[in-house]
Amino acid sequence: MRKEQKLLLILGFNVFLMCVEVAGGIISGSLALLSDAGHMFADSVALMLSYVAVIMAKRPSTSRKTFGWHRTEIIVALVNGIALLLIAGYIFYEAVMRFFHPQEIKTGVLLVVAVIGLLGNVLGMLLLRSESHSNLNIRSAFFHIMGDAMSSVGVVIGGVIIAYTGWNIVDSVIGVLIGGIVLRGAFNLIVESGNILLEAAPEGIDINDIKSEVERIPGVKEFHGIHVWAITSGSNALSAHAVTGNITTRESQQLLCRIREVLDAKFNIRHATIETECDACQNASCEFSNTNGDEHGV
Repeated sequence: MRKEQKLLLILGFNVFLMCVEVAGGIISGSLALLSDAGHMFADSVALMLSYVAVIMAKRPSTSRKTFGWHRTEIIVALVNGIALLLIAGYIFYEAVMRFFHPQEIKTGVLLVVAVIGLLGNVLGMLLLRSESHSNLNIRSAFFHIMGDAMSSVGVVIGGVIIAYTGWNIVDSVIGVLIGGIVLRGAFNLIVESGNILLEAAPEGIDINDIKSEVERIPGVKEFHGIHVWAITSGSNALSAHAVTGNITTRESQQLLCRIREVLDAKFNIRHATIETECDACQNASCEFSNTNGDEHGV
């Protein structure tokens, strides 16, 4: 099953679970279930945005959008991160309100609906688990579903404790724990997507490591003017200058092939634009091109 099909399936099931929780919250009088339904509504919107982003990312590149629509995934991931931040704030607010104004609930209905929601969210997490490691947009959807799952766990645990003890304050404690998990996911998404939009070096890639690794290749005297960024999650790009000896064009192309092989194998960089320079070149225009705009590169 393709990732867009998985997202569409999870979106449909999420909307169904949301409706079940609204009905269950009204019947049981549970503010916890109604709040969780609101949480699932926000997540349903986020899942819909993620689905749209996956479809947009498949659109071919054009003369104006030469990298295609891949950045749509990052923009949506950033929006999802901000949405998760707002959701976390709402959860904290509701937890505090329930601390001062505990609600009497019908725990039987609460537990049945919460368990159904938990099972549905676990299924969604299993469906997206593999793609969440390599795709930031899918990871944002995964965090939304995980937040729903943890919320359902909290509601179940709270319902059991309230049923046996009558301690309605447990709702507030569980709410704070859920809010903390959601807040952490929101922070990670905002930072990672923000770094990609700012074209920072991808996580785990050090420019100095690239420089030293490439300069080990026979024929490369210096590797400088290095800029590394991510087009989208898992798709890294590089531009740089490679200084060589006085070699032929054919030898230069062979050397570039070896450099690209190293970049791909060791740094997962598959889109590399490299300009070769002869170390004997003293042309003023070459000196200008090597420094202009590269002051932040290595």
